[in-house]
Amino acid sequence: MAPYDAASFTAGQKTGTRIASCIARLAASELLEHARWWNRRRRGAMATALITHALELENDADAEPDVEKEVP
Repeated sequence: MAPYDAASFTAGQKTGTRIASCIARLAASELLEHARWWNRRRRGAMATALITHALELENDADAEPDVEKEVP
């Protein structure tokens, strides 16, 4: 069994977070593209919420991890 690598695990988490952000942005784009004039306001509000969520995900991925340093 390979030893646990915290840096690799963190990199994988950040990659997953960035992928989720891209999917949220894609969903927002699809909502706006297929909106009809009578429901554009509701879809626009949902698209705005998705983009805001995507930005939060990106900020989380860019944040420094709260890893406690080991004391020898």
